[in-house]
Order: sequence, then C-alpha cells, then structure tokens
Amino acid sequence: MFSSNYALYADLPARVMNVLEMLAPQVEVYSIDEAFLNLEGAAAVTGMSARGQQLKNEVYNRTGISVGVGIAPTKTLAQLANYVAKHYPKTGGVVDLADLCWQ
Repeated sequence: MFSSNYALYADLPARVMNVLEMLAPQVEVYSIDEAFLNLEGAAAVTGMSARGQQLKNEVYNRTGISVGVGIAPTKTLAQLANYVAKHYPKTGGVVDLADLCWQ
C-alpha cells in the first residue's frame, strides 16, 4: 500500500506553472499539467527551438521536473508537437513545428 500525498501532487504542477509565468510574457494554464505560452517576439534572437530548450532546462533546474515542449502556430499543433517531444527521445524533449506552412 502507498499513501496518497495530494498536497504534493498539487504543489508540483503549481511550481512548474510559476516558473513558466516567470519565463513567458503570457501563460494560459490549460490543465493541472499543461499550459500554453505565447512566445511571440520572445525568441527573435535565439530562435524558437533554442527558446524551447531554454524553457525546458529552466523548468527542470528550478523544479526537478522534466517537461516536453511543443512549439507550433496553433494549440492543437502544439499539443501534437509536445506528444512527439515526450515520446521520441531523439527530439531532446523539444519539437518545433512553427516554421511549417499549413495552408
């Protein structure tokens, strides 16, 4: 048997969201373990993939929690990119679909 620690389970995602809010100008918390960040203009110097890796590293350094980062022009595509980032180790945890043309 294992005891449940609901306070810890609520605290960890809150800590991740706090870090995201420090790193991005606009954060939309979507669920307890998912958020959308508006990085428009924030990655002009480093590029989106580098910014995504920076976000991933900063969350891990500040919380000890590994996250996947999906970058895309829409929320649906960002979720798809995030799925790929989490399930395919060769991505390094970051997938950028922002430059793809979807017309």
